Amino acid sequence: MNLLHVAKQQDKGDWPIGTDSFFQPHRAAFWVLAALIVNGLFYTVNMFSMGFRVVPITALLGILVWAIYTLVFLLVFRALDLLEQHPPEAFALAFAWGGLGAVYFAAPANIAIQSLCAKLVSPDFVAAWGPAIAGPITEEFLKLAGVVLLVLVARNQFQTYLSVLIVGAMTGLGFQVVENLTYTVNASMRFPLENQVYPVLINLLTRGLLSGLWSHAAYTTIASFGVAWFVLHPERSMVLRIACALLCFALAWAMHFIWNSPWLEDLFDGGYGDMAILLFIKGIPAMAAAWLFWREAARENGAYLHALAAYFVPERELIRDDEWLRLGSPLLRYNVRRHIGWTFGLRARRLKTQLQREQLRLIRKAMTYGRGAQTLRHEVAIRRIRAELDPLVAVQL
Repeated sequence: MNLLHVAKQQDKGDWPIGTDSFFQPHRAAFWVLAALIVNGLFYTVNMFSMGFRVVPITALLGILVWAIYTLVFLLVFRALDLLEQHPPEAFALAFAWGGLGAVYFAAPANIAIQSLCAKLVSPDFVAAWGPAIAGPITEEFLKLAGVVLLVLVARNQFQTYLSVLIVGAMTGLGFQVVENLTYTVNASMRFPLENQVYPVLINLLTRGLLSGLWSHAAYTTIASFGVAWFVLHPERSMVLRIACALLCFALAWAMHFIWNSPWLEDLFDGGYGDMAILLFIKGIPAMAAAWLFWREAARENGAYLHALAAYFVPERELIRDDEWLRLGSPLLRYNVRRHIGWTFGLRARRLKTQLQREQLRLIRKAMTYGRGAQTLRHEVAIRRIRAELDPLVAVQL
C-alpha cells in the first residue's frame, strides 16, 4: 500500500481494517513454504549430527554465539520498524526459510554448478571462481524465493518498503547464521589444535564481525527492495515493475559475485590485518547499497506512519506537534529520550519512552481495528503518562 493509495482511501473515508495472519492453510504458498522449511530442518539436523558427535563443545557454543548474534540483528530490525508491521512468526518464518529451506537447496545446487564448470572449463578455474559463479546464482534466487512466498502467504502484511526489507534481511540473516555455524563446526573438526573454543571465536571474528554487515542479510535486502517496489506500485506498468525487481536482483547478484571472487586477493598476504582490509574493501559496495535502500525504506515508512497518524489520531493532546515531527524517525525519538533523561532524570526518560511506545501502539491498533474500544486503553495510557511527565519537564520539548 503506497502513500498515494493512503491519500485516496482517506478522501473516500474507506480504510481496510484487519491484516492477514501468516497461518493461511487455504493458500498454496503457505504449504510450499512450510513443507520446504520442514524438509530443510531434517536436512540441517542430519548435516550437523556428525559435528555434534565429534566436536560437541564447538557445536553447542557455536549455537549459543550465533543465536546471540541473531538476537542483536533482530533488535535492530525491530527498532527500525516503528510500526512493528509483522508479528513474531513472520521473523521466525523468514529466518527459518533462509537457514533451512534455502540452505537445503543451495548446497547441492552449488556443487552441481561447480562440477559443471569443472567439466566445461577446468578444475583450476573452479577452485578460483567457482564460489563466485555458483553462490550468487543459487543463493540469491533461493533466499528471494522465500521472501516472495511470505508475501504471497500474508499479502496485506506488506504495506511499506520496510515491511518487505525486514523480511528479506531476516531471510538473509537466517542463511548467513546457518552457513556460519556450518563453517564453525567444520573448522573445528579440521582444527590443528585440540581446542573446540578457538574455532568459534575465529569464525565469530572473521565471518561475524569482519564480514557480517555486508554478507547475506545485505544482499537479500537489496534484492527485496525490487520485490517491495513491485508489490507497492500496482499503478505502474507490469514491465516497469518486473524490470525494477530484476535490476535489484542483478545488483544483489553482482555484490555477492564481487565478495566471492578472488579479485584483489593477490594484493594482500594471509595476515589477519590484510584480510580485514580486503574484506572491508570488497564489502563496502554491498553495505553502501543496502544502506541506501534502508534509508529510502525508513523515509517512506516515516511518511506512511505520519499518514496513518493524521487519519486515525488527529487529536493533538494525544500526539503533540513536537512529537508529530519526530514520529517517524527512530533516531530523533531516541535523542529526545536521551535529552530528557540527562535534563530531568531517569524517571522522566522512562515516562517519555512509555509515552512514545503507547502512541505507536495506538496508531498500530487503530490501523488494524479502527478507533474505538480496541484503542481506548492506549488513549487512557497516553493521557495518564502525560499527566505524570508534564510536571517533571520544565520546558516544552
